[in-house]
Amino acid sequence: MPRNTRRTYLLFGALTLYILLQFLWWAILLVRKETEMAHLAIQVKALGGSTDHPLDASRAMRMIVGEGLVFLILLLGMLFLTFRAIRRELRLTRSQRNFLMAVTHELRTPIAAIKLQLQTLSRKGLAEEQRNMLHDQALSEADRLAVLAEKVLLATSAEEGVLSLELKQVDVMEMMRSVVERAQVQIAPGHRIVLDGPKQFSALTDAQALRSIADNLIENAAKYAPAGSRISLAIEKGEQGWRLIVSDEGPGIPPSDQERIFEKFYRGGNEETRKAKGTGLGLYIVQRLAQRLGGAVHVRQGTTGGAIFAASFPDR
Repeated sequence: MPRNTRRTYLLFGALTLYILLQFLWWAILLVRKETEMAHLAIQVKALGGSTDHPLDASRAMRMIVGEGLVFLILLLGMLFLTFRAIRRELRLTRSQRNFLMAVTHELRTPIAAIKLQLQTLSRKGLAEEQRNMLHDQALSEADRLAVLAEKVLLATSAEEGVLSLELKQVDVMEMMRSVVERAQVQIAPGHRIVLDGPKQFSALTDAQALRSIADNLIENAAKYAPAGSRISLAIEKGEQGWRLIVSDEGPGIPPSDQERIFEKFYRGGNEETRKAKGTGLGLYIVQRLAQRLGGAVHVRQGTTGGAIFAASFPDR
């Protein structure tokens, strides 16, 4: 746990303990005072005087204890809600910090590469083959920047609920073949990508959204699966809909992270020591796009290891 987060929790815990001890102290003082008042009222009555104070001390104490318990329950409820809000804000702050660190790294690498390639291209006497290679590399790094910008825009649109979809009949298998062909070159060149499914399959969906879901799931698999391993895509038809399944041969996802990996900016582990690149936006975008298409996305552990992501969509 980061030092600032631990300090915040300790401060909140100390404040909560102080409030509860103060409440207990004032409750004890109030009970004592009420007991003294009841005894004094009895003495006044015995001397022939009159008093409006109830003579039954136990009844008065029951009223005090009852009101005190109600106040204590309300106080504990407010403290609990405050703690949840603080924890949520601390998580969001940490996630945003991780996101900024990741984006900074993701931006720095292609920008430095493009700068170096342009500087090299400006030199005289370069062979035509070398110029073409540097030109292609610069374009590839520019595409990488464009993908990052698209992710940020998609995530912002998804959060604000302004994602626009254009539903039409799409040849899903044809699209997945083009997705695999592109991913094999740009997204996961060090992996074997295999596509399985019916020979032909069409569905009413948004082509760009479906392509983004597939791209992000493949990219996520490529980050964590070892080089040379297989990434499998499968299209399965069911009675009430169809599914896009992406599985890998990586280490899988711990059960403690499976509920949080779809949160915006969330990435398991420490951002400063993590080897896998990323911004924590890919799976968030996948979930939001799947929901906008009327479906859902789930993750589970493979029987022989690895992670299996299944995006389910209804028949329209």
